[in-house]
Amino acid sequence: MVLRRLISTGKKRGHEFEFRSCSPMQNSLWSKPDLSIFADLFNCPGNRPSLQRKELENLLGKGPYVHFDNAYVDICDLDYLPCNGEIEPKCPHKGLVAWKHHVRKKTLSRKCFSMNPLVRRIYGESSLNFFVSPLHKRIASSVLGLEEEKGRVLPPLIDTDKFSNQHQERDIENLFVGVLSEAKGLVNMRKKFSKKSITLIGRSVDGRKPEFGDFLGQVSYEKVPEYMNRARNFVFMPRWPEPQGRVVVEAALCGCNLILNENVGADSFGFELDQPENLLDAEEEFWNELEQIR
Repeated sequence: MVLRRLISTGKKRGHEFEFRSCSPMQNSLWSKPDLSIFADLFNCPGNRPSLQRKELENLLGKGPYVHFDNAYVDICDLDYLPCNGEIEPKCPHKGLVAWKHHVRKKTLSRKCFSMNPLVRRIYGESSLNFFVSPLHKRIASSVLGLEEEKGRVLPPLIDTDKFSNQHQERDIENLFVGVLSEAKGLVNMRKKFSKKSITLIGRSVDGRKPEFGDFLGQVSYEKVPEYMNRARNFVFMPRWPEPQGRVVVEAALCGCNLILNENVGADSFGFELDQPENLLDAEEEFWNELEQIR
């Protein structure tokens, strides 16, 4: 959703685009682009082909580029940054505990992915690196030793018309919307809400119904604002340093009181998330930065 909005705004400003992606497969790149945007280069789930090292090295050499991160997939090849950014040269989260990872990647290496010279080059040679919250920037910059001037934080890109306070009756005491997994705070929520009322919406990673709360499963994204407008409190207590957590911003715009922990990127912006004026022109800020590069 974020990249779609950025590209749409770029087209409105008169820029032309060609694309290389793995899913869906597209490859129509210019040989000499004025500027390239790289995003989530190592995030291609399942068995689809991924960008290969030689191709990436070739793309990096085609001129100026910026790098955009939605999460941590370009600094960690495991799920949900299990170390929370406290990296070690030999990753303690690889080995037998991550045998599926080794089979999928066809490697026995336990080396921290962030120390890969290609990863360091992607961030180090980029004209700018964009992150989705101050927390996100801080964690990634700490892992990579990234210089302050190389990083930018993009404000949340949220549809403030869809997500707004309808000032209706709130009959849901506590609400969570998102993937139900350890990284997203399932264990933390169980501890805090096992004996309290909470409504859980989203996909269960292990396919099982949680042992607490009123589990509704997945609902249409179009219906999420309805539930948020019925909720008094929105709960988000992730284990990992959540890059942003757009659902938190959406819930705030819908008038929910926020129950968070220190790992929510959206809470690190330093402005009121329930005020739509704080979210204006994020796409324009992005393109203003890019147009200064050339």
